[in-house]
Amino acid sequence: MGLDIYLYTRDQEQANNVHDKASEAFYEREDWASESERKAALEALPPYATYEKVASEKYPDHLFGRRYLRSSYNGSGFNRAVPDMVGKEHDLSWIFEPVRGGSDEYSFELTEGSLAALEQAKARALQVAAELGGCDPLRTMTESGMVGPQDHLWSQPPTEEQVLDWYRSEKAKNGERDDTWGEGYSNGKGTVLGFKKGLEVLAVTLGRDILGRLSAVIVYRSEALDSYIQSAEIVAEFCDEALSLIKADGSCFMHWSG
Repeated sequence: MGLDIYLYTRDQEQANNVHDKASEAFYEREDWASESERKAALEALPPYATYEKVASEKYPDHLFGRRYLRSSYNGSGFNRAVPDMVGKEHDLSWIFEPVRGGSDEYSFELTEGSLAALEQAKARALQVAAELGGCDPLRTMTESGMVGPQDHLWSQPPTEEQVLDWYRSEKAKNGERDDTWGEGYSNGKGTVLGFKKGLEVLAVTLGRDILGRLSAVIVYRSEALDSYIQSAEIVAEFCDEALSLIKADGSCFMHWSG
């Protein structure tokens, strides 16, 4: 789950409105003469037009595209990671604030009246890319007491030697995988950040996790900075795409899901 932002053309939105009305009428109807009649009516519903995947011109293999943006809810999502790194709440919501205003709608039309706001959003996206380029990409993560089957937990706080033995046993079980944090994992005894690379840990202190439990809080330097810079630059491309659709068709539609 997470935040998904889509860009639909005017024609796609109109087709989907037709689909939605026909679907609503279909599911409200109860007086079908037979099951075959109901199935035939279902198959005859106007098709739903999904958004068109348009790759970034600069980074065509990136998850973000000119008509699709995403931020997962976990710590690696754009909306969590970028504010941590730049020290400001400059996430996707902030970038698109000029476009959305105070609206909490999940779908809204962009027209010629939206051109200036889209230019402002594009400028904000490029500002975030510049901020990321000049920052020290610091992140934090919390590690609380693990849960699991009793025979998988520490029976009492381990010694340093026991912790090293545990890590070595995990490495032996998992071979020589070149894990980074993105491919790490947790079990009843702790979290493994990698066997060859891991994280560049800068500081550790005692704090609380999201559930309020005592937790080790680790400060580390993210190695994914370039990907977030690319994400911000593609957000600017997303704005350009909306501008071009408005100029071509008179309008387009932005869907905000999450």
